[in-house]
Amino acid sequence: MAIAQNILDIAVAAAERGGAQKITRVNVVAGEMRAIVPPQLAFCFGVAAENTIASEAELNLEIVPVRGRCRGCGEDFAIKDFSYICPGCGGRDIEITGGTELRVRDIEVL
Repeated sequence: MAIAQNILDIAVAAAERGGAQKITRVNVVAGEMRAIVPPQLAFCFGVAAENTIASEAELNLEIVPVRGRCRGCGEDFAIKDFSYICPGCGGRDIEITGGTELRVRDIEVL
């Protein structure tokens, strides 16, 4: 619920700064490592948005896969099934470069 409330607060503040009367869609980017369950987040967002300018807004969630870079050979790759092994050299010294983000990408308003 806290994540949904924060998303709502960000969207409403941005819409009000722009003079919008209504938010129709909130587009969010979430990294796979955030372990967000889309239906649960959408439900919580709907509850939090009641009686706000986002009360009828759709929450659009884009899940970004986990990515890593091998510190040994420099290969950039998608991490699947929690396998933190470089597919290029087999190295295990991996830096996480994506899949941890959580941000409001944009909002659509009237």
